[in-house]
Amino acid sequence: MEQQNQAILTRELSQPIAACVFSKDDLKNLCEILQEWCSKASDEEIKHYRPLNRTPEQFGADITALKSGFELKVTVQGVDDERIYGTIPDVFNSPRFPNQVKTLYINSESDLRNLYNWYPRNRFALFLDFTKPELFNLSLLSSISTPNASNIHVSGLDSTWVSGVYSEVTNFIKEKRTRRGFFHRHSVYNLLMLFLGIPLTFWIAYKSSGLINRIFGEFSVFVQNGVYVCLCFLMLNLFKILFDYARWVFPLVEYKSTMGTARKHRLILGSLIIAIFGNFLYDLLKLATTLIS
Repeated sequence: MEQQNQAILTRELSQPIAACVFSKDDLKNLCEILQEWCSKASDEEIKHYRPLNRTPEQFGADITALKSGFELKVTVQGVDDERIYGTIPDVFNSPRFPNQVKTLYINSESDLRNLYNWYPRNRFALFLDFTKPELFNLSLLSSISTPNASNIHVSGLDSTWVSGVYSEVTNFIKEKRTRRGFFHRHSVYNLLMLFLGIPLTFWIAYKSSGLINRIFGEFSVFVQNGVYVCLCFLMLNLFKILFDYARWVFPLVEYKSTMGTARKHRLILGSLIIAIFGNFLYDLLKLATTLIS
């Protein structure tokens, strides 16, 4: 095939994808939607294909190559870095499909570009990043937003096609939205630390004062104060670990696996929150009632 000169792309839409939950069936349905739009792009490409000095046989071969080049290929990577690549039916019907998906990537122009050095008039790329924040790493800054590379990018000469792909994909994603996006935003950790973590740390220090006095009562005030400082430092770090654990349990973009352990971890997290914050809120309400009366 020979590439004709094309005008500069006139339409380009993109956006990050966040706060969603996808199952295997959801991913398959989304890929099939994209394949339908890819078939429309194939028809548009063939309609505008006007090669020079090509025999009818060569022209027919070019048309066949164009049609096959618009058949989407999907790349799915598991959490153990196993990778599966192929057409939509081949990937999603494969026994090698990972139980825990790490990333999914589709690029509608990859085959045409790699095999024929052909750049289609209309194209899109979708990347879904299901990775979770690293656990028990105190060097990570919890105050920054959770990093996630999920995004959709659509571009082309046909603005109607570009808008159609973009709208249908974003509408599909909206149906899978969750309300956990705020939890992964910038500075949420700072606010929780200020209004919850620090008061909780002082409360635990207060509740532990009797035990500390019994154990370290014979030591100097300097030693007792040092114990309180160490306890506060420990509790602040435990609060950070609990916050990071909550982000890990409720990831920004989640793959819902039937064989996952998400339910177990959410029960553990819920039990920890009830055990810690339940007593704290009870004492806080009791103090407030005493002050009012």
